[in-house]
Amino acid sequence: MAMGDSISAGFAMKGFPPADFLEYRDWVFSIGGDDSAVTIPNWLKHYNPDIKGAAQDWTWPMTKGEWLDGAVSMAKVEALPDQIQYLMNTARNSYPGINWEEDWKLLTIFVGANNLCDACKPKDPLGTPEYWEAHLRQVLGLVQKHIPKVFVNLVTIFNISGVWEAGQSSEYCRVLWDGLTNSECGCLTTGLAKDRLAMDEHSVIFNQISEKLAQEFNNVSDTFTVVVQPGLSGIPIAQYGESFLLWNNMMTPPGKKESVPDPNNIKIICPTEDSFLQ
Repeated sequence: MAMGDSISAGFAMKGFPPADFLEYRDWVFSIGGDDSAVTIPNWLKHYNPDIKGAAQDWTWPMTKGEWLDGAVSMAKVEALPDQIQYLMNTARNSYPGINWEEDWKLLTIFVGANNLCDACKPKDPLGTPEYWEAHLRQVLGLVQKHIPKVFVNLVTIFNISGVWEAGQSSEYCRVLWDGLTNSECGCLTTGLAKDRLAMDEHSVIFNQISEKLAQEFNNVSDTFTVVVQPGLSGIPIAQYGESFLLWNNMMTPPGKKESVPDPNNIKIICPTEDSFLQ
């Protein structure tokens, strides 16, 4: 299962028009099920072909979830309670092979970038650490209460300024930001270094809050676990990179997880009978 924003919905994963206006959920690192995609579900299927819920195809933009991918493009943390409800309803009603109470579930949450888009606005509460903490605590509480037997990957937020820096070398990105997506992330498209710095500073604080809340909720139940998994420190444009990183970090104990893998020496961890998610 997955929750989040356009990254977890697979928006524009395949680039140029008309593909850039579709959501390629079947290629999303955390939930994609396309046979040729490098994703967590496909690796899990190698060890258990009976897993269920992976996204199987593309969707139209702003789709309110499909398969067991509850992500909605442009979503902020406050939208996740609706995504939780979607996942609950879909798992119970569309997957008769799932024993909701007894089967273990893997849920990856990757959200926060759109909240950071308000970080440069002092009078806007949507981008403040206090707002992030209150709503993320609510989200984790709802997951713990309503989704039994679940391991939660809480993926850290990358530095959004990297999106701007990478886009400056792309005429395609500049045209989009000057037109269709100009209002999508106000603090990014102002072009002001101080606004991008505010976003990066807030991303560090948001990730620290995620760590704090994970520790807080891990004392709740032995059938509910939240682990903060480091995401790529830069923009997650390499679908393979995010998939490799999350998989390896799920097999790596806290304190040894990484966010800056060596692109020239990427090794996949193969689990054994003694391996467990952590």
